[in-house]
Amino acid sequence: MFPAKLFFLPLFSFLAAAPCAAQSPDEYRKMLDEAMKSGGSSGDQPVQWDARLKKISGEVLLKSSEAAEWVAVDSAEVPLDPDDSIKTGSSGAAEIYFENRGVVALARNTELQLRTLEKEDSEMMLVLGSLAAKIEKSAMKKLKFSVRTPSAVCAIRGTEFAVEHSRFNNETAAAVYDEGSVAFMPLDKDGKVLGEYVLEPNTEIFASAQIKRHKAVRLSRMMKHRGQIAKNRDRVRALRKSWKPMSMSRREALRQAALRKNIRRPELDSPAKKKIRQSKSKTRPARTGR
Repeated sequence: MFPAKLFFLPLFSFLAAAPCAAQSPDEYRKMLDEAMKSGGSSGDQPVQWDARLKKISGEVLLKSSEAAEWVAVDSAEVPLDPDDSIKTGSSGAAEIYFENRGVVALARNTELQLRTLEKEDSEMMLVLGSLAAKIEKSAMKKLKFSVRTPSAVCAIRGTEFAVEHSRFNNETAAAVYDEGSVAFMPLDKDGKVLGEYVLEPNTEIFASAQIKRHKAVRLSRMMKHRGQIAKNRDRVRALRKSWKPMSMSRREALRQAALRKNIRRPELDSPAKKKIRQSKSKTRPARTGR
């Protein structure tokens, strides 16, 4: 009974404060739906992160699960949904904010898919490239967060970490920096877990078909991400002060606005297409006046 009271009291307060008689049936239904969304979630509805994408520099693209095209992201924050994919170009950099509890920074030439944003079991798929992240340990006490690649799974335990994946040799590298830990699980070609190796602070590990024995070693090759980790710490501190919750209607409006503009169709501007158009324009006979 106690949880039910917690849920319905804000809803009743909202309705009591609204002049229902002045509302049309459609307006009233819309208001009721909004109150249900903001007042709480039912017991069987998973709680999701309010995740947002921020372009830092260069080319950053976003694609929803329902769309076929990639959309160029501008400087505004874009709310993210499960199954969204993000891609950075050769000069691109982006950040994903998990409310004011974590930052995932994507380096250039990176592709990432958000498989699920449920707080109890969040998972990202790093298709290629690299990411560096800071997830507050206090946020992970009862929550799960993992990064998967084609050759490994990294279960995050509230930490500062980085993950890389190369398509060239199907190698995954992971590292932990000054705090936290990561459970690193290499995968075989069929996706079967080959074991579990715990990364403690300032250690790294690698997995590929060529590596037969996996072992966590002192931080070395992955040291290059330490500068980004320091930036992530500053970003999380700033988010604690500046983060503002967003209504469902506002969130959806911003998302739809971002997905409708700057649609990228590479085939229209590919070098081959340009060459064909230029060739046609040169060979087309000039019109003569009569």
